[in-house]
Amino acid sequence: MDGNIIAVVDQKNGLVEFDSSNRNKKRSVAWDHFEKLPTESKNEGKAKCIHCDGVFSATPRSGTSHLKRHVERCAKRAAIDVQPVSMDFGFSEFEGSGPSVKLGKRVSKVWHEYDLFPSPNMNDAKAKCKHCKMVLSAASKNGTSHLKRHLDKCPRRVTLTGNIEQYFLSNEKLIEGNSLDKIPKDEPTSGKLKRLSTIGDNLAEGSKSTENSQVDQDELQRYISVCIIKGAHPFSFVEERGFRSMMSKACPQFKPFSRAIVRREMFSMYMRERDNVKEMLAKAPGRICLTVGNWKARDTKDEYICVTTHFIDEHWKLLKRVLCFKALAPPYDGTYIADELACLSSQYNIECKTFTITVDEASYDESTVSSIKRGLFTKNSPASGGSFFQVNCYAHILNFLAQSALKLVEDIIDRVRELVKYVNKSPLQRKKFFDLAERMFDLQARKRLSLDVMLRWNSTYKLIDRTLYYKSIFKHLLDSKQELSNLALSKEEWQKLSIIHKFLRVLYDVTRLFSGTNGPTANLFIKGMLRVHCRMMDIVKGPNLFLAHAVQAMQAKFDDFWCENSLILSCAAILDPRYKVKFVEYCYMKLFGPANFEDRVSKVVSTLYCLFAEYKQRSMHFSSTAVGSSSMNTNFVGGDDEGDMFGDYDQFLSSTSRSHGNKSELDLYLEEPSYELNSDLDVLEFWRRSSMRYPNLSLMARDILSIPVFTVNAKEAFSYGSKTLSSVQSSVMPETLQALLCLQDWLSAEDNTDDQTVTAEDPSGSSEDAEYDDDDDDSVLTDSF
Repeated sequence: MDGNIIAVVDQKNGLVEFDSSNRNKKRSVAWDHFEKLPTESKNEGKAKCIHCDGVFSATPRSGTSHLKRHVERCAKRAAIDVQPVSMDFGFSEFEGSGPSVKLGKRVSKVWHEYDLFPSPNMNDAKAKCKHCKMVLSAASKNGTSHLKRHLDKCPRRVTLTGNIEQYFLSNEKLIEGNSLDKIPKDEPTSGKLKRLSTIGDNLAEGSKSTENSQVDQDELQRYISVCIIKGAHPFSFVEERGFRSMMSKACPQFKPFSRAIVRREMFSMYMRERDNVKEMLAKAPGRICLTVGNWKARDTKDEYICVTTHFIDEHWKLLKRVLCFKALAPPYDGTYIADELACLSSQYNIECKTFTITVDEASYDESTVSSIKRGLFTKNSPASGGSFFQVNCYAHILNFLAQSALKLVEDIIDRVRELVKYVNKSPLQRKKFFDLAERMFDLQARKRLSLDVMLRWNSTYKLIDRTLYYKSIFKHLLDSKQELSNLALSKEEWQKLSIIHKFLRVLYDVTRLFSGTNGPTANLFIKGMLRVHCRMMDIVKGPNLFLAHAVQAMQAKFDDFWCENSLILSCAAILDPRYKVKFVEYCYMKLFGPANFEDRVSKVVSTLYCLFAEYKQRSMHFSSTAVGSSSMNTNFVGGDDEGDMFGDYDQFLSSTSRSHGNKSELDLYLEEPSYELNSDLDVLEFWRRSSMRYPNLSLMARDILSIPVFTVNAKEAFSYGSKTLSSVQSSVMPETLQALLCLQDWLSAEDNTDDQTVTAEDPSGSSEDAEYDDDDDDSVLTDSF
């Protein structure tokens, strides 16, 4: 050093120097990295970086702040100016007067995130992570790759450089609650989701994103595509300016892509998920039931067919999956539809596992069903000689009953709609109405008054329900407002509305029960049908003649359905430990009278025994095959693991159960005392627990309880007329439409976030507003596909 320069240690800035001739002026540490250039005047001073040769202003007025900022960002600057340390690689400063270690320039950016601790022997140098304090080798021969890999995995890594902020997300997914996100831990690295970086840029200082941040563009595109498919958004959503602006702020490294990429990702996911469905059906331990529904395009009148499978898996859970939504080519006859179903069964390998098929009676006549049966059962015969093969959709019967009832009070409902319009004419008018309900009539104004959607009878039912709830306020309003005299309802009209409401209430509850996401088990159908029948009989025998005549016509339609499907529904009810044969006898006595029910019940029981004999024979065939293939190992006892000695005990117990005379499993089950009729019992859980006691009977119960009687979902169950596609849906290519609708069903089923899940209505009325959305949202697709 110069004789006039004195070295001083400053606690904040480190080692600084100042001129002894001017003790109040400190020398900045920035000058350790710059070399002053000769100039003619002090006001024109320049300084050159000793690392990158960059030239900067060095006048007294400019200070050294800009020089310090450059030193922090200089790519060619040595990572850290260090002092030599002792040979034991401690983290304290080196004490002694030994020679300093000369380091080469470490230009890798990785050194910004490590504290370097060199050694006289550079092969023994160490580096400590600034985030998690882990010590790693810093030998020159090892390079920096292992240090970079550690930074990628470091859970505490948060890098702050100026105003650039980067967070590396470890063990987190882009979209939570999606089954596609749940990647197993043992999956190869290439299949895992790469960590994404969220980077905020300091535009004032012109800082740029760090190169360490990595975004897997393919994974990002995949998750965005999943979001679009599950939300039923148009594919062009990724090309909208708002979406791209949002993504550029959230992830500056996001690369925009077109709708064609979304379409490609959709077909890729469709193929992958279709293979998963095939594997699921192959693993299904029981038989499979199908529902077939027909759709029509609103404008083009093209025909589509939707096939859904229902089955109970190995965990005794009732599941359903849409297999196809395919456009049909004319002629739309039974032979063509049978060929399509046969091809579909072959594609999913379910030809030998099909048990029943549920169809719309109005769309499929007897000849069509016979063609379907011949096409599906070319390799094997149907169960019970085909008596269980065809099931008619019950939703259309309930719809017919509801529409017939509402036609009787059309003029009354029209006046109710006008009253609701008057109440909702303005916010002030609506507030006065509900204030009056709370103040004078002690009614809780929590039920909305809104117009119905005329294409859905459940919406009209809710309109009637809330009108009757506010009946007193409406009467007061009609008496006090002269201008509403033409909308007045007489006492008889209010009574008619109340009778229709009670009848619709039963249809509404039964429809909601049968049209759930996965649907109820088949044992519940007979109880729901009995509720409808009893309500109809009460109306016929009652004093209300205006509805009695209409119900008599409805009864003929109801009886036709019951005669065609009573055998299946009765067998399913007997397999419920709460019902068994006694409850079926009770239902038949209600339906057919005390004199005619015994023969019908005997036919049901006889059919059930015949079906059980088929299952028992098939089980014995499979058991003999298994025993023959393993006969060489029957005398083997022992093994390295003692637990394996008794691994086949359960199989032995089920195949050689102790004989109870000549009684079969079905006899023993029917002789057991029944559970309480209204007890809260999960029938599938009952048979899961009883599968060891009744091995053959539980196989039969698994198949029968999975039979559906609805071919429609929740919203369609309340709609008038046939199922139709909107103009936008019809414009989509059939292949795209099928892949999209199937994927929506599969993804929603996997993560249990189906928006069409139907739950029981809260008796308190607190969930009234959470019922079905009555808006006509026929389609969310657009022509942007």
